[in-house]
Amino acid sequence: MAPHPLDGGRQEGRGRRRRDQPPRRERDGGGEVRRPQAPSEKRRASSGARQAKQSRRRTQLDAAREAVRPGQGRTLIEGRRPIVEALRAGRPMDRILLASGAGRAALGDLLDLAQRRGVEVQTVPRSLIDAEARSGAHQGVLAVVAPIQPIGLTELLAAPLAGREPPFFLALDGIEDPHNLGALARSAEAAGCHGLIVPRHRSAPLSAVAIKSSAGALEHLPVAEVPNLARAIEQLQASGIWTIGLDGTADTSLFTLSLADEPVCIVVGSEGTGLHRLVRDSCDALVHIPMSGQIESLNASVAGALALFEVHRRRHPPP
Repeated sequence: MAPHPLDGGRQEGRGRRRRDQPPRRERDGGGEVRRPQAPSEKRRASSGARQAKQSRRRTQLDAAREAVRPGQGRTLIEGRRPIVEALRAGRPMDRILLASGAGRAALGDLLDLAQRRGVEVQTVPRSLIDAEARSGAHQGVLAVVAPIQPIGLTELLAAPLAGREPPFFLALDGIEDPHNLGALARSAEAAGCHGLIVPRHRSAPLSAVAIKSSAGALEHLPVAEVPNLARAIEQLQASGIWTIGLDGTADTSLFTLSLADEPVCIVVGSEGTGLHRLVRDSCDALVHIPMSGQIESLNASVAGALALFEVHRRRHPPP
């Protein structure tokens, strides 16, 4: 039997709401009727959530910016090896800052040392690390530390007295490139030097770049700062230490010098002009490094390394 036309109309229209009927209202768990949100209300709710999220991000970014600011009496060092050596040397350290996304697997030694020392580790946006770093090779990690404090020359001279070997120092005359200063400090520490002597003026600072270039050697090598290097050389001589200046015009070859077994201080001049006149005149001996090529001189850090390891070779001959 064919359906009645009216029944068919009811079946087809079942579940549909006529346009002139009021909208259905849902009930919540307590039986209260809830009015559906209008599109404008949904937009306002979404905007509020977005603003709250942006506010949290701004707060987090402000906290990260504050974390990378060293503050008074503090400075930044950068790179994995310098920070590891600073931790090993017991240098006062406030916190370590990791760039977001930095692989923690490669920082195992650093993070273990930080945990043992009780040093806080924070993760901050990489852009902030990039903005604060000075060496160009921060490796995704900075540390807020106390600056290196130079000591006096008298204190430095007293340090080797307890050792078995004769005193061995390196003095820098006008090394203003922090990369060269760091490289020379690295060679000095590796060659067994007892300390580094730098003038208060006309010298690169003990900055993050110098520390990074030293691969952390400046954390272990005592540094004496003197007001006048020529007078410091006189004090060294009065303490029984031979001062040997590197000078490309000298007559004596470095490799014929026989003072390595004596208390000695190697004096390296600036990258451009070499030793200043008063410093040159104050040295006990001047030596040059024999060269066979076409160039006239070596980089200051290379020349200094050769002289330092010549002393080390003579003091520690092969068996």
